[in-house]
Amino acid sequence: MRYLFGGTTDTAAETATGARLPNATGTVWSSGAADASQLTDLIDINGNPMSMLSADKNGMVPGFYGPDGARYLWVDFGSGRYMMLPTDTVTRLDEHVQGLDPHGDRSYALSLLDRALPKAGGTIQAPEQRDWLTVGIPGDGVGTVVQLTKGTDVYTRLFNNGALHIDPVPGAPTALALGATSNGTFITAHPGRSAPSTTGSVFTVASDGSVTSAGSVTATNIGKARVFSGTTPPDNPQVGDVWVMYAE
Repeated sequence: MRYLFGGTTDTAAETATGARLPNATGTVWSSGAADASQLTDLIDINGNPMSMLSADKNGMVPGFYGPDGARYLWVDFGSGRYMMLPTDTVTRLDEHVQGLDPHGDRSYALSLLDRALPKAGGTIQAPEQRDWLTVGIPGDGVGTVVQLTKGTDVYTRLFNNGALHIDPVPGAPTALALGATSNGTFITAHPGRSAPSTTGSVFTVASDGSVTSAGSVTATNIGKARVFSGTTPPDNPQVGDVWVMYAE
C-alpha cells in the first residue's frame, strides 16, 4: 500500500531560513539518520514513476506516492532532511470506518455462528467420527444438563449424574425416570411426576434386575395363574392359583 505525500500548503521546498526554492530538486530518504537509505521508488500523482522530487514554480512539492508500506519519509532539498507525513490519513480513516468489516470482527463472529446452536428452526449437522457435544459435569446429581420448562414448571430433565427423568406435560403419558440408581432402582414409571423412588410407582426395574408392577403383567407365555402367600388360603381360589403357606 502506497501512501500519498505532499500537495498541501505546508509541503514546500525551502532553505534553512524558510525561503522557497522554485523548481528545486529534492531527494527522499528512509530516515533522518546518517545511515539512511535513499528511496527512489516513487510515483507522481498521475501514476508515473519517478526517483526524485521536483518543486513547482512556487516552490511547492506536488503530491506523490511513496514506496509501498512507507508511512514516514524524509525529504532533502539541500538544507537537510525533514520528515514528511502522509496527507491522505483522513481519507484512509474514513474508508476504514465506513468499511463493511474494518477490523475483521464481523468475519470472526460469523465463523463462530457456524458452530453455534440455532435458537429455533435450524438443523445441526453433526461432524463425522467426532463427538458433536461434550458436557463436563461435576457429578453431584443435583444440577441438570438439560431441562424442559413451561412457565415455572420443569418437565423432562437430564441430571448431571446421567439420570434421565421423562416428565411429559399434564395429560401426557406416564412419566419415566431412567438411570435413577441412587436408591437401587434403574427404571421407574409414575402416574405423576417422575422420581427415582419406587414409592407410588406403577412399574419399577431394580438395579439387581428384579421387576415390580402395580398392575398385571401380560405376555404370550404367561397364563392367568395367581400367586398367594400367607397363613390362610386365598378367598375364592381359582384353577391355577398357587398358595405358599407359611407360619405366623
